[in-house]
Amino acid sequence: MPSLAQPPKMDSTLGAAFLGHSATMLLYGVTSMQTYIYYRRSQNDGRVLKLSILVLWFLDSLHAALITAALYWYCVTHFTDPRAIQVPYWPIPTMIIVSNVSNMIVRCVFSYQLWKLNMNKHKWIIPVVIAVASVYIFGDATYFSIQLYSVESFLEVKSFSWSLYLGLSVEAGVDLLVAITQCLLLWSLQTGIQRTDMMLRILITYSINTGLLTSLVAIGALVSYSVSPRNYAYFAFYFVLSKLYVNALLATLNARSTLLEQKRTRGGMPSTVVFRVPTLPASSALGGTPAVGCLKVEYRS
Repeated sequence: MPSLAQPPKMDSTLGAAFLGHSATMLLYGVTSMQTYIYYRRSQNDGRVLKLSILVLWFLDSLHAALITAALYWYCVTHFTDPRAIQVPYWPIPTMIIVSNVSNMIVRCVFSYQLWKLNMNKHKWIIPVVIAVASVYIFGDATYFSIQLYSVESFLEVKSFSWSLYLGLSVEAGVDLLVAITQCLLLWSLQTGIQRTDMMLRILITYSINTGLLTSLVAIGALVSYSVSPRNYAYFAFYFVLSKLYVNALLATLNARSTLLEQKRTRGGMPSTVVFRVPTLPASSALGGTPAVGCLKVEYRS
């Protein structure tokens, strides 16, 4: 283990990591609940989408387990050894790879839906940009993790910190791009029918909140490391980032189901509205019904 001139401060190292772990486990509980709700309401979704959600939940579980294993090693196994705090224990770089696999799957699902729902002849441009950026982010995270496996102290991260800065910057930019594109598409689909437009505005709010939140967390990890690389505040931000991606996807899926259920249970004269929204509706390409990118809302006024 590396020698330390003076012991690190517990509050700003293990304390920050502990807070990040606590938030991670809270969000993991939300993920599990949302996954359960999704499978109860996903009868019309295709097999590929259902399988993707299952894979994401498994990766999310593995992500939580790796962080827990790392914190146990730091806080219990090496409770009396302050030098161990600076050692990159193997679950940490492994967690980075797992979280980026999960994040890439979420972005790919969103970019696929953006491509299917955009009626512009150049509709492929934004999804391709998102896909290329996602591949770069994953490659950058893999490089960073491999380097982290080989060093003996977190202080040595400085020698390849450019990877961290560049990866998180691209990640924040891509999240904003996804959110902005979703909002513009939803806004353009307004029909002038009050109830339909109200549903669209709700979905726009979901897109803004989820996209902006993941961008802010990525920026938070970036800024906290640049300001104080010896402290682990950036751990707290990075630990929750993957959980926010999965919850953003599940929240959008479950919001779709909730809105449809609310409309179907209203009494009065039946009416039907069909519109396209990028909220991962069932598609023929994914083996489900109704048609690709369409939500058929039947309500009673």
